[in-house]
Amino acid sequence: MTSKFTKLSGQFIDKFTRVTTLPAHHTDLVKRVSILKNKLLAMGNSKEKFESVLDQKGKWLLKNYRDGAGIVELMDQLFPLPYLALQVLEWRRRQMDCSVSLTSEEYAKGIKIAGRARDITLAVSLFNEAGKKRSQTASVYNALMSAYMQNGLAEECQSVFKDFIRQTHCAPTVSTYNILISVYGRLLMVKNMEAAFKEMRKRKLSLSSSTYNCMIAGYVTAWEWDKMEATFGEMKKGLVEPDMETYLLMLRGYANSGELNKMEEMYEAIKDQVGVNRSPLVRAMICAYCKKAVEGRVEKIESLLSLLSREEYYPWLNVLLIRLYAQEAILESMERRIDEAFERNTCINKSSIMREISAAYFRCNEVDSLVKFVKRAESAGWKLCRSLYHCFESHGMVANSEKVRGKMLKHGLTANGLEESLHSSETEGSAKWSYLPSKPDRRCSMFLFVPALSLGP
Repeated sequence: MTSKFTKLSGQFIDKFTRVTTLPAHHTDLVKRVSILKNKLLAMGNSKEKFESVLDQKGKWLLKNYRDGAGIVELMDQLFPLPYLALQVLEWRRRQMDCSVSLTSEEYAKGIKIAGRARDITLAVSLFNEAGKKRSQTASVYNALMSAYMQNGLAEECQSVFKDFIRQTHCAPTVSTYNILISVYGRLLMVKNMEAAFKEMRKRKLSLSSSTYNCMIAGYVTAWEWDKMEATFGEMKKGLVEPDMETYLLMLRGYANSGELNKMEEMYEAIKDQVGVNRSPLVRAMICAYCKKAVEGRVEKIESLLSLLSREEYYPWLNVLLIRLYAQEAILESMERRIDEAFERNTCINKSSIMREISAAYFRCNEVDSLVKFVKRAESAGWKLCRSLYHCFESHGMVANSEKVRGKMLKHGLTANGLEESLHSSETEGSAKWSYLPSKPDRRCSMFLFVPALSLGP
């Protein structure tokens, strides 16, 4: 490949596999805390045993690391289990015999973890407690803003920022503005996002790759493809180099915008990083291929499908694959996906997809299989479209065509007024899904297909 992206793979190996050398004392702390963490995890769900281990084995964290580094490291290692990390913080706050008060970094870590645990009340309580002890540093403000952001509380996050910039003892940092830009990006407030970016430059803050990544993510969410590429180009020309997160964001942007050539070039450069907890990105690429009839798309899609867990099921993705295989007249794969849709109570009520299915059967001269499909679709409540009537009639199957026409009239369907929706009922164990048009609605965020009441894939 002669693309400018071809050399990225080697660069990524150098950049992201290089082991960072840590100071000896910090390496020792990480190892000792890891041993303590494993002992705590062995206690299971027993809060009493958990605290007993801390009483017996954890006091050294306070004595040896009076700056809070020990407790912060333990909470950091327990971050994937926020409930346990908060138990550590609760234990730390009860150590009355310890003359060292909680440090600002301990408060900041606790607030951040409380946000992850969706306990905003605790996060605010810790923030206020830090204020009473005059420990409200920039990291504490950033932690509360982050907690609000993670829980979708954009107004509260902006309110904290406004309070922050009025303070005289501390000032917003790069992380502060990164959080603010991320909030604006999620809300599709592009002008506000760009204003925050300009303010960073005005304050002469050192822009980081995270700053640019937040900007790119915002543009991807708002479908601002030109600005997305311009920001990416600015990174490559400037002092801040793109990192892996940057390239993954650009890959998503190219997928969502239908730029298949650029998407494929980027994917070739970073494919070793795709598929590792990157299911949403893989699904976005599959959607991109499903939307355009390009050569070899079935093989490319099936290669991407191998990266997904077989246990995951998304009705909208399954229906996309049904349509894909119908368009390509690959009946075996189409019927396998149709069977899965029936088994999982996914109901197709989009006429165009039903026409694709019926056309595939007729192209392959599988009229008997079509008859069986129509019977199953009828029992499952799928839409019977006008084209089925003509297909049956053209093959001399008048009885079936009359039956289809009767069903259409029963449901109030006419030749000129067919609904264009794909859904399955929320009742009786199935989820409701909506099919979006080929020209995306800006409100649908960065996702091509989304649950009816959600913005996630």
